[in-house]
Amino acid sequence: MKRAGRLVIAAGAALLACACSGKGTTTVGGGNETGEARTCESVRPKVERLYRAEAEAKEPKRVDEAVADNTTMVMNECAKAPAKVVACVGGVSSVADLERKCLAPLDDEGSEGEALRR
Repeated sequence: MKRAGRLVIAAGAALLACACSGKGTTTVGGGNETGEARTCESVRPKVERLYRAEAEAKEPKRVDEAVADNTTMVMNECAKAPAKVVACVGGVSSVADLERKCLAPLDDEGSEGEALRR
């Protein structure tokens, strides 16, 4: 199954499991240089910008859908490990870096589905 298809399935299942749970609002450290708390929501705009740039280049007919699906995937992963993901997102400049450095790897067997079944 293609990554986009797995992302849609994973995002939908994770949304059902995590809806309104409040996860992803963990403060990381004492704040950043502007004094703001660093949360999953605080990195959402950067994640959306990265995925929008990629989608406009690769999937111009479904930009909004691709951005929403991929951002949801990252936010769900962030809810599981906010300190790790929030810190990591700050240091990436591309989707490839984001997915390689900040997210659990997806394999051809669809092992990400195993976590959703538990």
